[in-house]
Amino acid sequence: MTEAHLKSELGERVRTILRRDLRLGPDAKIEDDTPLMGGDFELDSLDMVMLVTSVEKEFGVKLTDADKGPQAFKNVGTLVAFLQNHDQIGDGSGGEATTAASASDGPASGDARPVDLEQRLAGLPHGEPFRFVSRLTELTPMEQGQGEWQLTGDESFFAGHFPQRPIVPGVLISEALAQLSGLVGVEADGEARDGQLAHVDVRFRRAVAPPATLVLHSRLTGTVDPMQHFEVRAEVDGEVVAEGRVALKRGASQG
Repeated sequence: MTEAHLKSELGERVRTILRRDLRLGPDAKIEDDTPLMGGDFELDSLDMVMLVTSVEKEFGVKLTDADKGPQAFKNVGTLVAFLQNHDQIGDGSGGEATTAASASDGPASGDARPVDLEQRLAGLPHGEPFRFVSRLTELTPMEQGQGEWQLTGDESFFAGHFPQRPIVPGVLISEALAQLSGLVGVEADGEARDGQLAHVDVRFRRAVAPPATLVLHSRLTGTVDPMQHFEVRAEVDGEVVAEGRVALKRGASQG
């Protein structure tokens, strides 16, 4: 593939991402000098973290904090040039380059410091009756985590949520996934912080009836301070019942 053809192909893939994520429509005109920081798009921190996540997923790259600055994201042309010069670019088939995949697998055995799961869960800034993570089972800070929400059917909200045929409210499943994400998005030696839920895009595969144990999963996929973006899913008996993305805006430490 010639350099000019590669640039054109990368440019079209970038424009496809922008039209989709910013809901611009298929005919929106996007030039090389269209600004990504400032200008008509007016991308806020949530837009940026979604764009970064989409670029990493589409092109199979893992961007460092330095990569997310104006040198690459000043405009469409600078982003295309950055990708053109990157060593590892995926073909858009959904697979990621080796460097990106290894970065998301967590630290090598023996490198990770042990995490006190009970202490971390106790630091969750949500209290009863609005805590929806019953147990934290795995946690690699700033990477990924797993937990459980255990439901008996005696919870007060079931009295009014289809009392003749109670099901777990989808909005609470989303909240449980967001609470787990809040634990994932804290540094290993960091303090619990309030995380404002900024964006939810979760699809529900089937209804969940109590009693049930929801196994919750969250993986940090992108950060553009103060926004953090996570891929999440919930399972019951090994079957995915909900999956999607949430974004949190990190707040101040609790006093």
